[in-house]
Amino acid sequence: MLYWIIKPFVAIFFRVFYKIGYKGRENIPLNTPVVLAPNHVNAFIDPVALGLLTRRKVRFFARGDVFKGWLAKTVLGSMGISPMYRIQEGYAEIKKNDKTFEECRRRLTANQVILLFPEGICVQERRLRPLKKGLARIIFQTEETLDFKKDVLVIPVGLNYTAAYKFRSKLFIDIGKPISIKEYEASFKQDKVRTINDFTKMFEQKMAEHLVIIKNKDNDKLIEDIEEIYFHQWIKDRNDTHKSLERQYQATREIASMINVLDTEYPQIIESLKETTSTYIKELNKFNLRDHLLRPENISKMNFLSFIFESQLILWGSIIYFFGLIMNYPPYYFAKLFSTKKIKNIEFFASVYANVAMVFWGIYYAIQILTFALVFRNWMSLGIYALTIPVLGFYCLWFYPIRQKIFGRWRLLRMVRKDKTSVENLVKVRAEIILELENAKRTYIEFLKS
Repeated sequence: MLYWIIKPFVAIFFRVFYKIGYKGRENIPLNTPVVLAPNHVNAFIDPVALGLLTRRKVRFFARGDVFKGWLAKTVLGSMGISPMYRIQEGYAEIKKNDKTFEECRRRLTANQVILLFPEGICVQERRLRPLKKGLARIIFQTEETLDFKKDVLVIPVGLNYTAAYKFRSKLFIDIGKPISIKEYEASFKQDKVRTINDFTKMFEQKMAEHLVIIKNKDNDKLIEDIEEIYFHQWIKDRNDTHKSLERQYQATREIASMINVLDTEYPQIIESLKETTSTYIKELNKFNLRDHLLRPENISKMNFLSFIFESQLILWGSIIYFFGLIMNYPPYYFAKLFSTKKIKNIEFFASVYANVAMVFWGIYYAIQILTFALVFRNWMSLGIYALTIPVLGFYCLWFYPIRQKIFGRWRLLRMVRKDKTSVENLVKVRAEIILELENAKRTYIEFLKS
């Protein structure tokens, strides 16, 4: 019951915390036993994000050590979460997984949806860890008990975060086509172990098709820098919209693929790019600038009239923004403060931050409503005020990036007046990096054609 009560509120809140996009939701069928199998990046955020995409109730499985105590078991169970024990928790705990596997089989037999993380570990990286065999064992054991008369579907899912630990970062969910287990019936009956191993290898490849994967960890920072410098141009060359989260996800996949190929075939290009991009980004950080400010088309738009317009926008927009912050921001501030102090594992940071912020905001909202009601004692005014709080909250989300871009342009204009040589040098270096990236891209495309 608690699952359906809190789902709409969580859906709204998570779309505040993250910018969420997705494709392939139609691949989750109705009235069929389904196993959703995503990569695991972001602790409790991952299952919730997937659960919000389907009208069907999803049974989640979380690490067993969080189910300590009667209260935790009761609350998590009512929210649709069951324990899955790991070897790290001891062999005695592992034996409890017999009940968990039985629950999986029972729910699949009843045409329900369960969510399993085949990596068996949560790591905040743009990589896919080797899959464990637990997923394959559960689904094949289920089919075996039913003599393969129930067609269990397994769906690969890619959870692609830009920065999972950050408020207002992006999450794109890529849901793949369902894979029928009945197709493996003959193979499984002939050789169970080999079929489970082959299925696990195949499914790992299928999952990789829905993820941004950086093969070499040493290239993580390089791709971040390329996204900062060249992302807009990469999408522009395809005549696509930069605002589409799906297009941004595809562009990141393409950039990662390019770096993966060049790292293997042309390592000298990678080393050169690392040196030039990192030096340039350090210079931008030194002057508190962002790369988009130095794009030629953006520089050409900076003039006296735009400065006057932006000044008025900041003046009047900031008044509304100020009231929006007072009404909405304190819960997020204290939630982040609490999470930063208490959470040392980055994989759990956003889970605690988001959920504590959601609870704090609900309490803060109730306090504001109660205070207003006691002071003014007018139902119509109370209704307007109650609606104004979230409306101004969404206004703040819209206005903040605009405000940051305007302040960035003003910093650049101030720098032009005080240190024009440094600005000209940054523009020159940027142009050289763009040319270097264009050549790298051309080399990558020619390699693919060869």
